[in-house]
Amino acid sequence: MRSSISSKAMIAYGIVFIGIIALTFWLSYAGTVGRLQKDLQNTNLALLKQVDDKIEAAFRQTEKDLLALAEGLDIIYYMNNSYSDDAQRYSIHYTLTTRLKDFIYKNPNYSSVFAYSHISGDLMTEETYVRQAASEFNWLSQYLDMPEYFKWLATRKVWDGQKTEDVITLVRSFPALSGPGFRKGLMAITIKEDQLSQMVKSIYEEGYSGQFFILDAQGSVVTHDDKTQLYRNMTALPYIGTILADANSGSLSVEQDGVQQSVFYRTSGYTGWKFISVIPESKVFEPIRVTRNLLLLFAGIMFVLGLAALFYVNRRTFQPLDRMVGKLSSVNKHADRAAGGVGLVKLEHIIDQMMADREHLEQHVRDSKPMLKWRLLTDILNGSRSDFQAIHHHLEFLGMELFPERFLVCTAEISKENEALTPRDETLYTYMFCNVAEEMIRSEHAGAAIDLGDGRAAVLMSFAEGDAEQNHLRALVILELILAVMKKQFGLSVVVGVGKCRIEMGEIPGSFDESQKALRYKMIFGSHSVISVDDLQPPDRKDYYRLNRMTDAVMEGLKSADRAKMFTHLSEAFHEAVEGNLPPELIRQLCYDLMKKSLEAVSTIGIKPEVSMGPLSRFYEQIAHCENWMEAERLVGDILEGLLSQIEAKRSQRGKNETIERMLDYIREHYPEHDLSLDRLAVEFQLTPPYISRLFKDHTESNFIDYMIEVRIQAAMELLKDRSIKVNDVSGAVGYANTRSFLRTFKKYTGVTPTEFRDRVLPG
Repeated sequence: MRSSISSKAMIAYGIVFIGIIALTFWLSYAGTVGRLQKDLQNTNLALLKQVDDKIEAAFRQTEKDLLALAEGLDIIYYMNNSYSDDAQRYSIHYTLTTRLKDFIYKNPNYSSVFAYSHISGDLMTEETYVRQAASEFNWLSQYLDMPEYFKWLATRKVWDGQKTEDVITLVRSFPALSGPGFRKGLMAITIKEDQLSQMVKSIYEEGYSGQFFILDAQGSVVTHDDKTQLYRNMTALPYIGTILADANSGSLSVEQDGVQQSVFYRTSGYTGWKFISVIPESKVFEPIRVTRNLLLLFAGIMFVLGLAALFYVNRRTFQPLDRMVGKLSSVNKHADRAAGGVGLVKLEHIIDQMMADREHLEQHVRDSKPMLKWRLLTDILNGSRSDFQAIHHHLEFLGMELFPERFLVCTAEISKENEALTPRDETLYTYMFCNVAEEMIRSEHAGAAIDLGDGRAAVLMSFAEGDAEQNHLRALVILELILAVMKKQFGLSVVVGVGKCRIEMGEIPGSFDESQKALRYKMIFGSHSVISVDDLQPPDRKDYYRLNRMTDAVMEGLKSADRAKMFTHLSEAFHEAVEGNLPPELIRQLCYDLMKKSLEAVSTIGIKPEVSMGPLSRFYEQIAHCENWMEAERLVGDILEGLLSQIEAKRSQRGKNETIERMLDYIREHYPEHDLSLDRLAVEFQLTPPYISRLFKDHTESNFIDYMIEVRIQAAMELLKDRSIKVNDVSGAVGYANTRSFLRTFKKYTGVTPTEFRDRVLPG
């Protein structure tokens, strides 16, 4: 009976014990090795995405550059082969050749540029001109009937008039949005295959042990690590057909030349090309081989130890039961007691190895902390994370110290005097600024800084105590110190916009928006300054906002180059400010807003603010030292006079354009029609909408929509002078099918409703 009870207990205990061990190690294996394998696969696919994004960005810029190059009368004349005489032909050809050479000179990433006229059969590059080019030179003509507007071609050998190179080619129809049968010709840009290869190498580290190549939709090699593979069609490989048939990203395992390899691929949503990385599985799974083998070894050892422990525990545990059974059966046996452990040293060694693997995984997590920090701080700035308690453990994990309340946000922009920064320099200098800012802030308070891109950074400060005004002053002192360090140590100019101090974390986006608003005043305060939003935003006073609206009339006089109108409204604004008893700080704010609006106005005309600044770099200091409002008015007037002179000089060089004049007459004649649009104008004058929009902007300093609205509103103002005409009828008479849209537009452009306007013009 004793043997029967002991055996049953041993079987039941053994099933449970071994089952727990098996389940535990199966979950450990799936959760560790399986997760690592998935992470490695995602990492390789992420690298392919980086390559795809980088190449797509470069290709889209190339497409924009080609579109910009295709805009011009010389291109239109050349493509349409429409010359009045040979002299004009030679002049156009000379001008176009010069443009192509300048384009290649200014864009060293491009190998050559081609312009093929289907009308004349002529082919022109920056190096040569082939009249009625033969087929061996005129390789572009075969794409004249391509269904797309543009197409990227795989690597091929192209002759540009001097040499033949391996290039990737962008072919674009002319006109830009013309279909087969309506095209006048083609434009093309070539990029050396080495340029594409360098983009790939910049993503993959030097220790990359696999192969990387790009295929087009037909399986032809675009670029390859092995240059002997160029021009090869790889559809003969079995796995290539699977990749070409899949429109998404993925991976697969193949055996090639007796070696098991992992293939990772991604389909470009822009070109349709396939980005393929082939890595031997021995390299792919090398990081997890040790972990996998240790887990398998550990599982085997635990099974062996489990069986041994099962017999040992069964013997030790059920001896009292055996004795009880023996007593009940009047049989008493004494069992020997053996002591000792089984395999404990070896088990300890395995656990040490697992801890070492854990530290290796933690190192990977630490390496990803900068990106996690950027993501978390970005979420805080845009309001996605607003609960301090919910993110407190994330802050601790990333080493970011913030207090639960009293926050302030600054936005900084980094530049260098008389030097244009490359994207790489911008990233490096922004990184240095963030490090300096965090070090100086954390000496007394708490905070963090991140790179926003394009040479900008965001700084989040947090204070343990103090009211909003005290903390704002503390922030300004710290920022002045940071700017001094950046200027002295690195020779960098930094302008910082400072938002207001907020109590709750959920209010941080408001402070962030205020800091960006303050940063826009850098054109007045200078390129190395701290701009507080408190210094710019006037208090909530209706008289100031009414006065600020009067500056719109000054801007209208500036943009229309009406000197008398501009100075009349400027004088009225200052007199209104003085008669309204506005304090000096609001009069100074009025000066700042006038300068900001005027610089934005000349910028829309095509005069760059940084070029027209001149003495304006000290404008803030000069306004601050003005002894009276008349001196401030003279200073603003002198600057506006200088900007108006630049506008007059620019317009005097422009000349007239007969096509634009005809378009303006057409708009003034047909503005009452509801369907008047840019597309209709394009059909009427047989030009493309983008080209008309460009002409409109160049010759009227406005776009088509704004000009049409202005004509309609002016006509409506005349009709409203007749009280016998209803407002609804006025709306339809000036081209608005929807009266509500007319009312909204009229008030936006005039500041009053049609009824209010009629009451002012016709009182009583």
